[in-house]
Amino acid sequence: MFKLRITREINASKEFIFDWWTDLSPDDSRLVKPLKSRKIISKSPNLIVLEDEERMYFRRMKFSVRVSMERPNRWVSEYEGKTAHARSEYVLSSISKEVTRLHYTSEISPEGFFTNLFSPIIKLFVKRVFQGEFDVFIRAIESEYARKSC
Repeated sequence: MFKLRITREINASKEFIFDWWTDLSPDDSRLVKPLKSRKIISKSPNLIVLEDEERMYFRRMKFSVRVSMERPNRWVSEYEGKTAHARSEYVLSSISKEVTRLHYTSEISPEGFFTNLFSPIIKLFVKRVFQGEFDVFIRAIESEYARKSC
């Protein structure tokens, strides 16, 4: 198992970020490069269940995902798959009305002999992918928030 931690400040309100980040849909594969497909199984105000297919390490991986939401400050995504299990927590805190700090932590447990053997290499790759995705998300959030605020 390994842990990832990412903290970013985002130029948008906490409520906007929460709504944007948890508005999960099949179209998310346009923004998230490793995500090849997303199927929404069920969606309620506090829980989203989905199936994701991703391509990382030159492999296709399928995950059952449960996203539990604790509006307006926190949501947790739990991933179950043959190649890995993960639990990711997102916590928002307001710095000001227009600036929010996002704390992200994830515990990832690779499965299988070779995955565990190469875990240090995989950890570096996954961290780089996740940090790149965060940068893409934050640019999109800030851009949409700026358009909405005008």
